[in-house]
Amino acid sequence: MHETRIQNDEARSLRERLLAHDPFRCLSRRELDSLIGTTVRLEARGGEILFNEGDPARYCAVVEMGEIAGVRYTESGDEKFFCSHGPGRLVALTAAFLNGSGYIMSYRTTLPSRVFGVPSKQLRVLAEANGPFAARLLEQTSERLQRTFNQVDFFTASSAEQRVAAFLLQLYEEQGSREVRLPCRQKQVALMLGVREETVSRVLSDFRREGVLAPGRSPIGLQDLDFLQQLVGPQHGALTLGAL
Repeated sequence: MHETRIQNDEARSLRERLLAHDPFRCLSRRELDSLIGTTVRLEARGGEILFNEGDPARYCAVVEMGEIAGVRYTESGDEKFFCSHGPGRLVALTAAFLNGSGYIMSYRTTLPSRVFGVPSKQLRVLAEANGPFAARLLEQTSERLQRTFNQVDFFTASSAEQRVAAFLLQLYEEQGSREVRLPCRQKQVALMLGVREETVSRVLSDFRREGVLAPGRSPIGLQDLDFLQQLVGPQHGALTLGAL
């Protein structure tokens, strides 16, 4: 991974990215300029680890280009996928406010990526000095926690078909296309959804045979969104898998 200071044109881009998120609109121009002035550019090839689970959380990140996956590792060394972050998304913001616990998961690039590394210490300083900024960060964290509880509740009562459908719908919303690309291997999808890899394969095959999905395997063509939404049920709108 390569770390450098950002240039003027990048500072403008970062400002736009930050202001797209509600908490940063609570900062004064001077506070925002100060934050941008301490930010660095981090560049990584596809497959590189950006932040390691448990390492001191020096930065949270704003994705400028590429894609970042949040992962953890099982005792057997398998990679357990939690979430993916594309351009404009904030990565590891929660870890910036944990006292010494470090990153709550590892963050790995799935594509060649460039992110803005926003110093965690500076974020904490701003949160201590600016009440509305701190309050909005707390609201955002609470919203993520609520979505995580929704996921736990969903998993306790859902079938494998419902879990796969929910995952496909989330990819559709994140990628903005009916042709979705899996951000990780199918085995990792299974670990995330709490089912066997063979079960994920069976469900996808069933969906293709029933015309819910297009025949091709990659990308996955979503032909019947209504069916997927009805299968997931009314909790679909409040559900975000891997919300943290």
